[in-house]
Amino acid sequence: MLSRVARQKNALFHLRKANASRTLAASSPMRLQSRSSRLTTIPPSQCLPSQIRPRRSSFQSQRHLATAVDQSVLEGGSYMSLDESSYTSNIANQGSFHDHFDTSSLIVLNETPQTQPKILRKIRGIGGDEDEMLANFNMSLRVGRFDRAAALISRLKTYYAVDSAEFLALHNHYLKAMVAHMIYTRQPDMVLPLQKWFEVDMPAGGVNPDATTFAVMIRMSLRMLHGSKRDRSVRRYWGLAKSAGLHEDMLASEVLTDLDLGELSKICYSDLSTPIMSNEVDEPLPDQHTQQLDDVPEVLAADQKGLGLSSLKESLSLFSDDVNISLPEGFKGTEQEKRELYAQLRQQRLESDTMKTASKRWRTEFEDRVKAGVDVASGKSRLKAVMSQWHSDLSSAIKTEIKLAQEAETQPMRTEEQKARCEYGVYLQSLDSDRLAAVTVLSVMDVFTRNGMQKGTKVSTVAASIGKGVQDELIAEAYLEKNSSGDTRRTKMVKEMLADRRSKDGRLQWKAISENLQKEHEEFAWTPRVTVRIGAVLMGLLFDVAKAPVKSTDPTTGKVTTSMHPAFLHAYEMNFGKRLGLFHMNQEIIDIISREPPADLLGRHLPMICKPQPWTGSKKGGYRLYQSNIVRSTPGETLQPAYVKAALENGGLKDIRKGLDVLGNTGWVINPDVFNVMLEAWNSGESIASLAPLDPDLPIPPKPEADAGFAAERDWQLQMRDIENLRSGYHSMRCFQNFQLEVARAFRNETFYLPHNIDFRGRAYPLPPYLNQMGADNARGLLLFSEAKPLGEGGLRWLKIQIANLAGFDKASMSEREQYAMDHLDDILDSANKGLHGKRWWLKAEDPWQCLAACCELRNALALPDPTQYASRLPIHQDGSCNGLQHYAALGGDLVGAQQVNLEPSDRPSDVYTGVSEFVKRSVAKDAAEGHQVAKLLDGRITRKVVKQTVMTNVYGVTFMGAMRQVRRQLNDHFPDLSSEMKKDGALYIARKIFEALGSMFNGAHEIQYWLGDCATRITQSLTPDQIEAMSNEALSPSQSTDKGAKAKIDPSKKFQSTVIWTTPLGLPVVQPYRTRKARRVVTSLQTVSIVDPSAEDVVSRRKQLQAFPPNFIHSLDATHMIMSANACHDAGLTFSAVHDSFWTHASDVDSMNSILRDAFVHMHSDDIVGRLASEFNVRYGKNIFLAKIDANSEIGRALRKSRKANVRNAKLVELIDEHRRQTLLRSDDPADQAEGRAMETPAAIFEKMGGTDDLLAMASTLGETTVGHVPDDLAAAERGPSSNVDTSDPAIQSLFTEIEMMDSQSSAADAEAEDGMAAEETAGEEKKPSKQRKRQKPQTWLWLPLRFRPVPTKGSWDLSRIRDSQYFFS
Repeated sequence: MLSRVARQKNALFHLRKANASRTLAASSPMRLQSRSSRLTTIPPSQCLPSQIRPRRSSFQSQRHLATAVDQSVLEGGSYMSLDESSYTSNIANQGSFHDHFDTSSLIVLNETPQTQPKILRKIRGIGGDEDEMLANFNMSLRVGRFDRAAALISRLKTYYAVDSAEFLALHNHYLKAMVAHMIYTRQPDMVLPLQKWFEVDMPAGGVNPDATTFAVMIRMSLRMLHGSKRDRSVRRYWGLAKSAGLHEDMLASEVLTDLDLGELSKICYSDLSTPIMSNEVDEPLPDQHTQQLDDVPEVLAADQKGLGLSSLKESLSLFSDDVNISLPEGFKGTEQEKRELYAQLRQQRLESDTMKTASKRWRTEFEDRVKAGVDVASGKSRLKAVMSQWHSDLSSAIKTEIKLAQEAETQPMRTEEQKARCEYGVYLQSLDSDRLAAVTVLSVMDVFTRNGMQKGTKVSTVAASIGKGVQDELIAEAYLEKNSSGDTRRTKMVKEMLADRRSKDGRLQWKAISENLQKEHEEFAWTPRVTVRIGAVLMGLLFDVAKAPVKSTDPTTGKVTTSMHPAFLHAYEMNFGKRLGLFHMNQEIIDIISREPPADLLGRHLPMICKPQPWTGSKKGGYRLYQSNIVRSTPGETLQPAYVKAALENGGLKDIRKGLDVLGNTGWVINPDVFNVMLEAWNSGESIASLAPLDPDLPIPPKPEADAGFAAERDWQLQMRDIENLRSGYHSMRCFQNFQLEVARAFRNETFYLPHNIDFRGRAYPLPPYLNQMGADNARGLLLFSEAKPLGEGGLRWLKIQIANLAGFDKASMSEREQYAMDHLDDILDSANKGLHGKRWWLKAEDPWQCLAACCELRNALALPDPTQYASRLPIHQDGSCNGLQHYAALGGDLVGAQQVNLEPSDRPSDVYTGVSEFVKRSVAKDAAEGHQVAKLLDGRITRKVVKQTVMTNVYGVTFMGAMRQVRRQLNDHFPDLSSEMKKDGALYIARKIFEALGSMFNGAHEIQYWLGDCATRITQSLTPDQIEAMSNEALSPSQSTDKGAKAKIDPSKKFQSTVIWTTPLGLPVVQPYRTRKARRVVTSLQTVSIVDPSAEDVVSRRKQLQAFPPNFIHSLDATHMIMSANACHDAGLTFSAVHDSFWTHASDVDSMNSILRDAFVHMHSDDIVGRLASEFNVRYGKNIFLAKIDANSEIGRALRKSRKANVRNAKLVELIDEHRRQTLLRSDDPADQAEGRAMETPAAIFEKMGGTDDLLAMASTLGETTVGHVPDDLAAAERGPSSNVDTSDPAIQSLFTEIEMMDSQSSAADAEAEDGMAAEETAGEEKKPSKQRKRQKPQTWLWLPLRFRPVPTKGSWDLSRIRDSQYFFS
C-alpha cells in the first residue's frame, strides 16, 4: 500500500519539479509575426499551351498556420532523443516538415476549453463564479445598488490582477454608473463617496486610473459641482491627467460630450482652445424618385396562415409606392458618385422598411404584447380576462418578493430561502413589476405555442424562456433609449421592430442588436445559469398565482358552476431512465388557445440595391444597417470566432475578404422573359416545371372494408400519411416560391446585389435567402448579370453548349453538344417565342427554367444580323465533375481516379457515375451467371440513377449503412415490383458493389481519407500539457487529498478536449465545432434544472470529429479554389459568381475563366497540401499525449501488463503524468534532464524499445468507416450507428439527399432550438454501452503515447499540370 502511494506522489512531485523552472505560455492570444506574405495573384493565362506557360510558384513560404502551441515546438528535436525506436523514426520523418514549410507567422491561441470555473462561497448573497458575479455587479449598478456593486468589485479581485485592464474597467464602469445616476437623480450627496472611491479606495487597492477614469471625474465635476468649487475640481483632475500623459486620450474619450468639452475648454483655456462645433446635420430630404409603373400582373397569393406574405410585401413597398428619396442639399460630386449615394440611401430605406414589417396578429387583443414581442392571444375576450388576472396577481407577487428580498438584506442571520432572495432580488428590481409580469406570462405562453399545447414542456425550457425574455426586455429598453430622438417616425419604427423581436420576421434583426448591446453594456450579458435562475423564480411565482376557470355541471340540478383550478401542473416522467420535469397546461386554457393557430411569419434579408459594404472585419461588411458575421459559426462555439478574430488582425484574410467582395459586387437583374412565363405558370395553379401546384392531384385510395383485416387498414393508413405529407410538402414549397416571385416582381426593374459570407470551412453563401444563385432551378432561371457583353464567336458556341447541358445532353463531347442545340433549333425558338403555348420542349429539360432562359438568349442573338454582336447577360455555368473526388485524385496523384473525374485530358467527358454503374453491372452479371440469387434478381436493373446519389455523397461522409438506405430508396422508386425483402437484400448487395468500385477506382482517395481519419482519432483522444498539469494539480490539491476516494473521479480518458483544427491555403483557421456539451444544475422551488453551460468543461464528440474531418477538409479546399478563381477572374476583368463547384461568367468570357480556374486548381494542388497539413498537426499537437490501445496478448501487451503493479489507484492518471514528465525532460536543453528522461521506464518507453509501430495500435472501431469504398466488417454494429455525417443543410449537397427541394425552414427552427438549447436537459453521453450481441473482441490494454501521426500516404506520379489541357475538367 505504501509503495503505491509513494509511486503516485513520486510522479506528481517530479512533474512539479520539472515544471518549476519552465515559464508557462501566456493564455491570451498572441501573434508572433505579422503576415507579410500572401498567396500570389493568379494572372489569366488565356489560352497558352501548357508547355509554354510559366511555372507557378508553390505555396511554400507563403502559406501560414493557425496554431496554439509554443514556439519551442518549431525548433525541432521534440522526439530526437527517441530515435532508437521504429515508432519514433516514423515521426522523425514527419518532423522534417518543419524544415519545408514556413511557420514564421503563427496565430497562437489557448484553445483548451476552460476548466471548471472557480466558485466563491456566497456571503450576503454575493458569490458564485466569475460570470455570475459580473452579471450581479452590472445589474446592481443598473438598479442603483452601488453598495452591493462595491462589494462585488472587492470579491471579483480574486479573478483579476490588481493592475489588469479588466479590473480597471470594473472600477470605471462603477464610477460611470454612479455619475450617470447622480446626474439623473440630482443626488449631490453621492459626490463625496465617489471622490472617496477615486481618491482613497483605488490608490489603496493599487488601481491606477486611465483616461476614462479622469474623464468620468471631470464629467462629475462639470455636472454636479458649481462655481469656484467646480473649476478647482476640474483643473485638478485635468492636471492629474496631464501629468500622467493621458490628457489627449481623455479628450477623445466617449465619456465627455461636446458640451462637456466646450465647458472644459473654458475652464482650462490655457491648455485648450474652444473646439469648433459642427451644426451640419444630415436630414432626410424629400425624394423625387417615382417607381416605374408597368402592367405586370399580381402574383397569385398562396393560401397560407399568418402575416408572412403581407409583411414581405410591406418590406417591398419601396418598389411599389411613391417613395421620395433625394440627395442631401448641397451635395457636390460626379454623376457616378450621385448615383452611388442615391442607391445607398434607397438601400438604407429598404433595410429600414424591413425592420418595420411585423406580425400584427392579436395586437389589438393584448395590450402588453408590445413589451414582450410575443403573439399569444387568441382574440377571445375570455382568455384576455384570464391572462389579465394572471398578470395582475403575478405583479403583486413580484412586489411582495422584492420586499422580502430587501428584508433579507438587512438580516444578519439568514435562512437558505433568504440567501437565495439576496441573490436574485436585484434582478427583480431591474424592471417594474408590471413589465416583469407581462414578460413572464407571455414567455410561458410563447413556449407552449411553439412546442405544442397538448404535451408537456420541460421545466428547464420554460425557465430559460422566461429568463431570456427578461434579458431581451432590458436590452430592448436600452436600445429604444439609445435610438430615441425627436423623430417620432423613427421612434415608432424602432418600437415596432422591438415589439416583433421574437417573431420569425424580426428575429435576425433582434439577434444582431442584442449581440451588439451585450458587448457595449455588460449588464445585459447574462450567463445561462443566471438566465435560468431568474426565469425559475418568476416561473415559480406564476405557477402559484395562475388559475384557470373551469366550468362544471351538476348532474342532478344541471346548474353550471365555475371553479378556479391551477392553470399549470408540474409532473415528472421517465425519459431514458431519467426523471424529466414537465410543465402541463390546463386543458381549459388549451381549448381556448388552440382555436387560433400561432402566426407563421417569414422575414429575411432581401437583395441589396447598392453594392455591399466591403468586408473589413468580423462583423463589418455586407448590409448597411444589418450586421452580419463574416464567418457563420455554430451557436455556443467560441473557439472558431476567436481564431477568425485573430486571423483578421492587421488586415488578415485579405484574399477571402476580397473574394467575398467580388461575389457581393456582382450585379444582377431579373430576366423579364422567364419571369413573365413563370408568373403565368404560377397564376394558372398548375404543376409546371418545378413550381408546386395550387391543388395537387393526389387521389385518395379507397378505404378497405371493415373485414379486410389489420394489415389492409395499416397499409391504407400508411398511404394516407404519405399523401398528406406530400400535400403538406407541396404547400410549403408553394408558399416559399410565392415569396420568391414577390421578391422577383419587386426587383424586376432594379439592379441588385447579393452580399456573401462564409461558413466555418470557408464556403461562401449569399445572405439573402429567397432569391439567389444557390436556389433551385426556378430561382436560377430568373437571374441575369446586370452587365451585358457581346457574345463573340466563342460566346455563341458556349451559349449553345449551355442549352445542351441544361437539357440533359451533358455527357457528349463539346462539338456534339453544340450540334445538339442546332438540331433542336426549332424547339428552342418555339420555347422562347411561345413559352407555355407552344410545344413546351423546354419543360423536358433537367433544368427547365434555366433552359428557357438560355433559349430566349439564343433567340435574341439569332434575331440580329450578326449574332456574335448580341450583348448577352446570361450566366454560363462551368461545373466540376464530382468535385470532391477531383480534389482527392489531385491530392493522391491518382491517374485512374483523375481519368474518372476529367482531370486527365480526353476526347470525350468521363462520367464517374456511369463508370461505377458499368462496374456494378459487370459484377452483377458475373455473379448472376454463377448462380447468385440476389444477382439474378438485379441483373439488368442497375442504372446510373441507382448508383449516382451514393457515389456523389460518399466523398461527403456517407457511411455504408447510409449508402444501403439510399440504394433502397432508388429501388423503391424504380422497381416497385420487388418485395420488401428483395429490396433490403438488393440494397446491401448493390451498396457493396458500389463501394468495391469506388475503392478500386479511387485508391488514392481511400488512403488519404483513411489517413485523415486516423489523424482525427489521435487528436481527439489526446490531452494537452496544460490539461495534464491541471489534472495533476487537482490530484494534489488539499480538497482531493482529504476527500476519501476523490482521486478515483479523475479519469483522463473522459477529459479529451482537443478538436481538429487546420488552416486553409488562404489562411482561414478551420475549427470543427463538434463537442459534447455538459450541463450544470440549478436548484429551483419546483425541481432541479440542468442547463448547458458554455463555461463548463466540454469534451469533444470524437465520432463526429472523426467522421466530419475528411469531408470538411475537402470542403475547405473546394472553397479555397473558388475564392482563388473569383479573385483571379476579377483581376482579369471578368464578371464572376459561383455555387461552390459551379462557376458562372458571361458567355464571351468562358474560355478565359476556364483557363483561370484550371490555373487556380493547379496552383493550389502544386503545393504539398497533405504534407503541409501533417506539418501543421505536428506543430499544433506535437506536445499532446494520446491514449492508445494494443492487443493485450501481443508481446508488447504482455510486457506492459507485467510492468504494471497490481491495484494502482488512478493508474491512467499516474501513467499519464509519468509520460508527460518523461517528454518534458526529453525536450529539456539540460543534458542531465535528457538523460533522466531516457532512463525512465514508462509504457511508452517500453513500446518504443520493443520496436512498437503504428500497425500494432488498435484504433477506434469507427476509423475509416466513411472513407471512399469502405465496407464495415460488422454490419450489425454498423446498422446501429449513424447513416452519415453529411451536412444536409449545405445547399451544395442538400439536393443530393432529396428528389424534391422543399422550402428551407431550418433557419427558424434553428433559432428556436438555440433559444431552448440553453436549458437542455442532461442527456446520456455519446458513448453507448456495448451490446450483448456484439462480436467478442480481442482483449486490449491501454497506454499513453506522445502524439505522433502516421506517414503521409505516398503521392502518385500523375502529372497535375495535365489538368490545363482537360477541356472537361469543368464543363
